[in-house]
Amino acid sequence: MLLIALVLVACGQAETETTEPSADEAEVSSMVAESLEGNVEVAEAEPTEVPQLTVLADGQVRNGKPALPLAFETSGKLLTVSVAVGDTVEAGEVLATLDDETLQNNLRSAQLRVQSAENSLLQAQGELARLETWEPDESAVTIAGANITSAQSNLENAQTQDAAAGSSLTSVNVQIAQAERELASAQESFDNAFSEGREWEVQYNEPICENVNGFEQCSSLTYAERIKNDREFSTTRLQNAKEQLQVARSNYALEAARISGDSAVGAEAQLVIAQEELTRALKGPTDAEIAAATLNVSNAELALEQEQFALEQAQEALDQSQLLAPWNGTVLSVDIVPGGLIGAGTPVVTLIDESGLEFITTNLSERDLDQVAAGQAALITLKTYPNTPIEGRVSRVELVANGTVGDAAVFPVVIELMGSDLTIRQGMTGRVEILQGE
Repeated sequence: MLLIALVLVACGQAETETTEPSADEAEVSSMVAESLEGNVEVAEAEPTEVPQLTVLADGQVRNGKPALPLAFETSGKLLTVSVAVGDTVEAGEVLATLDDETLQNNLRSAQLRVQSAENSLLQAQGELARLETWEPDESAVTIAGANITSAQSNLENAQTQDAAAGSSLTSVNVQIAQAERELASAQESFDNAFSEGREWEVQYNEPICENVNGFEQCSSLTYAERIKNDREFSTTRLQNAKEQLQVARSNYALEAARISGDSAVGAEAQLVIAQEELTRALKGPTDAEIAAATLNVSNAELALEQEQFALEQAQEALDQSQLLAPWNGTVLSVDIVPGGLIGAGTPVVTLIDESGLEFITTNLSERDLDQVAAGQAALITLKTYPNTPIEGRVSRVELVANGTVGDAAVFPVVIELMGSDLTIRQGMTGRVEILQGE
């Protein structure tokens, strides 16, 4: 095009001027001719600085992170709300609390149970270690031997005393035997007197007659009188025999009690106990005892794990009595007042994260979409701060148009705010210039 322009200029000059061309003009004409013939290369002109182009669009500030209603995971009485609308909070800050008296008690109870389970485990482990590392205890063996010697001596003394007291005890035994024989005889007489076979005698008032040496002899005593006398006598005799046996047994009990205090029975028992102590002192644990101790340790470990899990649950329940801010933000609303009962999931505080503010265009035409791409720099001028542009960067172009302007659709373009000391609020409006580069 430059060559053509030069040719046209040369032609125009040739038509309007009649003078001879200057040396410079002649040289230019020669260069043009040679260029047209393809024999001369013409150097390209130096590029000139092109002004930076922009895409302009109106838009509005919005929050890319939606407001978050916060709620307790458990129900209870709302005790305090420690924030108000507009307060800025940091992640982990307590926003509200539930009445946690019962939860505190549950936690303390769980802690005590864990301590008890730990002590039980230590005891079980100590017993198992003792059995596995068992060695005879010389002091225990010595004490058991001394106890056996003492018990044997006591037994000998008791046996001597029992021998001395044997005659008196034998005497009361004889009395008991005699009383028992008398009772048996009296019972037999009583049974005979009151037997059904003699009931006929009760009403039979004939004299009693017996055959003596071939002669019948009759007594003045009738059958009825005899049966009456026999029954009265046998009843009295039986009662006396019972009382005598009771007295004999009482005498035996008193005598036995007097003797038992120093008898060999107690001494023998003490000797057996001393011998068992010596056996235990000399005998190590059996495999069954070690297995039982090992099982006790396993059970104690399992019990401790269960109590620790219960403690974790109690601590988690107590932690849930505090509503914490999940991230830095600003309180958008307080949705309930303290003092009332609330259920799990009931919104208490609504929090907004203002670090997620972004500028979104409202009228960027589809005709300009090919000039916009993620990562491009942008300058945002809000109506609130008309003289202080805010740096931004194109984050993305939405996939769906949100309306039309004239015959063209408009697509929202999201601009990330790069940071500013200005107070920027959601809903502010302004204009963005998306820089296109050189």
